[in-house]
Amino acid sequence: MKGITKILSRYVLSAAGVTLILLVVNFAVLAMWTVQAKQISQKDYSVSQLADGLTKSNGVYTLSKSARDTIEKRFQWAMLLDEDGNVIWSENLPDDLPLRYSVSDVAGFTRWYLNDYPVYVWRNPYGLFVLGSAKGSMWKFGIELPQKVMENTLVWIPAILIFNGVAAVLLALLFGLRLFHSLKPLAKGIEDMTEKRPVELSTRGLLGDLAAGINKTSAQLIKQEANLSKRDNARTTWIAGVSHDIRTPLSIVMGYASQLEDDSELPQSKREQAGIICRQSERIKALVSDLNLASKLEYDMQPIRRNAIALAALLRQMAVDFLNSGLSDSYFIDVIIREDAQNAMVIGDEELLRRAVSNLIVNSIRYNPNGCAIKVTLDKGIGCSLSVSDSGIGFTQEMLDDLNHPKSSAYLQNHGLGLTIVRQIIKAHRGTTEFRNLPEGGCTVELCLPVSTVEDN
Repeated sequence: MKGITKILSRYVLSAAGVTLILLVVNFAVLAMWTVQAKQISQKDYSVSQLADGLTKSNGVYTLSKSARDTIEKRFQWAMLLDEDGNVIWSENLPDDLPLRYSVSDVAGFTRWYLNDYPVYVWRNPYGLFVLGSAKGSMWKFGIELPQKVMENTLVWIPAILIFNGVAAVLLALLFGLRLFHSLKPLAKGIEDMTEKRPVELSTRGLLGDLAAGINKTSAQLIKQEANLSKRDNARTTWIAGVSHDIRTPLSIVMGYASQLEDDSELPQSKREQAGIICRQSERIKALVSDLNLASKLEYDMQPIRRNAIALAALLRQMAVDFLNSGLSDSYFIDVIIREDAQNAMVIGDEELLRRAVSNLIVNSIRYNPNGCAIKVTLDKGIGCSLSVSDSGIGFTQEMLDDLNHPKSSAYLQNHGLGLTIVRQIIKAHRGTTEFRNLPEGGCTVELCLPVSTVEDN
């Protein structure tokens, strides 16, 4: 409804604008034409003035110089007829004109032409003064209208203009409706394409070619989407299968290695070697788990179990778990919860968010073997800002570029999958991630998550 209102309003305004422009142009052209016609037919003297320029003295007719110049410049000839129709005076009278005229002749040329010469007449004291122009120089047309029609002109002209304006608006509305009905299925088709739904529009009508193009594009997109989905499913399934196949023999290896590590009858060196096998197997197991999780997050195949989570309690519990897990004294974990973030709630998957924060803390521990101070901070602004900082070695510039501006969402950095998984988890929660070094040394990773609202709960 909003679309049709917009289209129709545009059409009506356009029609009104075009009508107004046409009226202005027509009036301007009419005014120019009138002025030009007036300039062409403009006379220095009227016929009566020229007739007054003819005087009679002692039986001789004399034409004033100004009247003669005007006749030669504006007209062509002139003559004077007496009461009997005889020519008693003339100026440049053409040879093809007679010198005597009957009453019917006078009545005819008085209104129209004399031998195709446009003429003008004026009665002066000496007779009928006739002024003629060159043939083809003037178009004469007599107009007669009933008086009532002329009286109604001031009503009819505005009425016709108003009728034209209303007709233009109605036509604009009609064309707008037709255009809207033609474009509506196309717009629906484009909307379906954005939702990755198949589109099959009718190819008849004025916009048939455009509809056919949309149908073809939709078919290609559906085909590409199917191929991509098939490829992604195959990749994820392959990674999940390999991960599962690795876990079983890896568990057996870890089991035997653990038994050998605990076997007191073995030499100490052999037990230490068995311990190395256990720890490396644990790393392989964690790597396989990370690879599987990263693959599922990348292709949106990881189920997100959304619940309301109190972040402050979650962070405190995680810090306690790390400290109670036998963490070396060279590491110090401090949890800072700002006053306004004490009761901050977010909607998300608690296990995934726990995994993200855990990855950051583990990353600080792993890449700072000599120990560091780790600070976990929770603040609340527009969203929840959760940051994990350490006083360690920080990131190289190359790592920062890779982390903040990955070349692709699946790009794997040299430092493992841990931080990639963090970014993927926060992205799945509609949040943002920023990696940066601190001026005083060390680095920080800031996670911004949308705050839960009453409606979310």
